[in-house]
Amino acid sequence: MKKTLREIGFMIIGVLLFSLYVSVFLVPNKIGTGGITGISLGLNALYNFPIGICTLLLNIPLFIFGYNFLGRNFVLKSLLIVASSSFLIDFLNINFYFNPLGDSLTSTIFAGVISGIAMALLFMAGASTGGLDISGKIINNKFKALELSKILLVQDMIVYIFVAITLGPKSVMYALIMSFIRSKTIDTVQEGVASSRQCIIICENPAKIIEAIEINLGRGVTLLNAEGCYSHTARKFIYVVIQKGQLKALKNIVNSLDPKAFVTVSSVKDIQGNFKQKSLSI
Repeated sequence: MKKTLREIGFMIIGVLLFSLYVSVFLVPNKIGTGGITGISLGLNALYNFPIGICTLLLNIPLFIFGYNFLGRNFVLKSLLIVASSSFLIDFLNINFYFNPLGDSLTSTIFAGVISGIAMALLFMAGASTGGLDISGKIINNKFKALELSKILLVQDMIVYIFVAITLGPKSVMYALIMSFIRSKTIDTVQEGVASSRQCIIICENPAKIIEAIEINLGRGVTLLNAEGCYSHTARKFIYVVIQKGQLKALKNIVNSLDPKAFVTVSSVKDIQGNFKQKSLSI
């Protein structure tokens, strides 16, 4: 129940932020973007089609044909996200008038940050805003010889050309800046709330350190034999993966039991297998 309520909360906040990012920053400041939203902005500029309805109509066939790749739970959540954000975008554009900020670069930066936070929250809720990633997977499944990365690149190029024709070349330039900022924002959110750390501890007497890690941190440990190439002294090699929030506790354990131990720490972006995730994940 706690997990479900948290996911619902993330979805609600994510939808609100995503809708505001489109209605408050993209539309009045004529900033383009990629994917389905970019196509919808172009169609709105050409034919005055409602952006939200266009986004929904373009996403529905992608979800239907991509059902086998995505899974029932992801499809239902994402459809709910797309439908609710589409409704809210059109509602905001019809009932409110948002003045352009007058500074396109500032608008682009804020659009990138807000959309990055929105998408990170939706990813943590196990959903997405749909888009051309699904069509890329469908094409890749049909034509195995085509690499997915190249398919996605071609799709993005086609969308950006369309946006440049309908909204102007400057809109694409700002869209590329916004895309970069959004990507970095998502990485920052992941680093802040969803990141794990892999730690290597080289010491002479690992037994007490292992016991303290298992008892205090609740983490499994892998122990390997090692040898210092300079001194040719036998050492023990402890490998453990922990949550970012447990790092300080791990360092305290090592410092108190073996101050001379050599410790390295690095980020882990993806973990597969038997690992209990105690924090949020994207």
